[in-house]
Parts: sequence; structure tokens; C-alpha cells
Amino acid sequence: MKHLTVIFFLLFTAICHAQNKEDAILGKWESAEKNLIVDVYKQDDNFKAKIVWFYDEDDTITPIQKRLDLKNPNKALRSRPIIGTDILSGLQYNSKQGRWNGGRIYDATSGKTWDATVWLTSPGALSVRGFYLVRWFGKTMNFFRVH
Repeated sequence: MKHLTVIFFLLFTAICHAQNKEDAILGKWESAEKNLIVDVYKQDDNFKAKIVWFYDEDDTITPIQKRLDLKNPNKALRSRPIIGTDILSGLQYNSKQGRWNGGRIYDATSGKTWDATVWLTSPGALSVRGFYLVRWFGKTMNFFRVH
């Protein structure tokens, strides 16, 4: 019985540790340029991110709550506010790579959607790579955890 208890404890610890790694990207993150804050959350087994704040130096007059997704290729979505828009979706954690892969990232400034992968560079630093077909053709954005 003693061995069974030890095995159960080790298994439970391993499962909790894996879940903690998987959920490590949850929370609010600010871009390195300090012009965007996103909230990463989990829905079912997919990780998503929505815009909670942004700064647009091209339009400092219109309040961000009133900014609309005007460049969205779907005309029906052009009247939705940018604040609260999901810009990252479909990410799933790959424990072997220690990355979240298979995602799609939406750029509201251009209306384009790209493939995406996410990884932690440290517990408080996150990198998001948006790319087209292969990871070499893309751009990486860096974010820092907001406390």
C-alpha cells in the first residue's frame, strides 16, 4: 500500500506539473513596444488571446473603445470593436516542443490572418511568431507578463 501511495503521489505531481506548463501562457501580456495588451485564455483545449488595450499613434483622438475592425476581410465583422476581439486562436500545447502550435493570429491593422506558434522565453516573457506556410517567412512579437 505504501508503494501505491508513492506511485499515486508521483503520478499526480507529474500531471499537475504538465498542466502548469501548459497553462503558463494564461494571463495578460504587454507587447515589447508597449502598444498592445492581450489576455490569453483557454477555451476547451484551445488557447486564445483577445485585445484588452492598444495604442494607435496614427489616431490619438478616437477612444479605443470606439475603434472598429474596419480592415476585416469579412464585411459583417467590420462593425465590431477591436477591444475584445480574439486575435489569436487554435493554439494547442505541444509538451515535446514546449510550444503552443497550430494557431492562427489576426492582424487588425491589415485584416490579414497568419499561422502562429507561441513559446515562453522565460516565465515572464512570451514570443509569438506569425508566419505564412513556413516559420521562416514571418514576424515574431515579444510580450511581457502584466501583473
